[in-house]
Amino acid sequence: MRVDVHAHYMPSELAEVFGQLGGAPIKMRHDTDMAARLADMNAGAVDRQILSLGGVHPYWEDRAAAVEGARVANDVYHRVLAEHPGRFGAFGAVPLPHAPEAAREAVRCLDELGFEGIGLGCSAAGRPLDDPEFEPMWAELDRREAVVHLHPGVANQLAIGISDHPMLLGPTFGSPTETAVAAVRLVLSGLTTRHPAIRFVVAAMGGALPHHWHKLMRNASFMSRGDASLQPTRLAEHLRRFSYDTSHLDAAYVVAAREAGLIDRLVLGSDAPWGKSAESVAAVNDCGQLSAGEKKHILDHGAEALLTSARVS
Repeated sequence: MRVDVHAHYMPSELAEVFGQLGGAPIKMRHDTDMAARLADMNAGAVDRQILSLGGVHPYWEDRAAAVEGARVANDVYHRVLAEHPGRFGAFGAVPLPHAPEAAREAVRCLDELGFEGIGLGCSAAGRPLDDPEFEPMWAELDRREAVVHLHPGVANQLAIGISDHPMLLGPTFGSPTETAVAAVRLVLSGLTTRHPAIRFVVAAMGGALPHHWHKLMRNASFMSRGDASLQPTRLAEHLRRFSYDTSHLDAAYVVAAREAGLIDRLVLGSDAPWGKSAESVAAVNDCGQLSAGEKKHILDHGAEALLTSARVS
């Protein structure tokens, strides 16, 4: 089965609710033409798309607003799944930084709504995902061997000057760095050791991670004396357990992923509607740096195996 694990859905009705609850208008709204989306999926022979919020989450300090935002988003996604049976899945939203409520909403998404997993930003209300207060949520996800899709965009203003050109410099330079930092912190913090059953999928080829892999391992080696968490072999082992979706795939990313030992961890992703499923499939098929077997794995086996291996206990 061909599954696109990286797709978004933010209709005006949901954007308006988020704007009201969060106190700021949502600029990334888009009324999704589902007929056009399905036609694009069919053109790429994509059987299913997994929908998620992406870079826009109900991560608000107001507890009631965050809980309501996550509930509304998940109910909207559940309706879409019911309207198009078999064609869509969802990574649910949770109301971080409110960990008990996030744990409850994650359980609802997985146990009641039948979602494929949970979608998370790379941070929540200024806190890293490995914040100790978030442990109740991680415990529930680990108990269910849940899939977690990690997506940038929540805090991609990571350097002085980016905010002057936020729609260009933020996604181009901030988001890839945000993604890499979040992924590595999950390992350094011990979270992936405490919760080994969680199956992470990192958006957009892991952002900057593959390109800086060797520098990361070299620096970890320099600093690891007496600190087991920084041992390069351990760090590499855990990061190679993650999957990485192929949205924004290009030859340079494939070369970097191969050198980092991540090539067999790639799964299909498009970033729809900003990208297209058919174009993402074509990008994999046309990539001269991938073997025929690797292309087959990315397109038809990796995502399906990842999603069907997760179990609800």
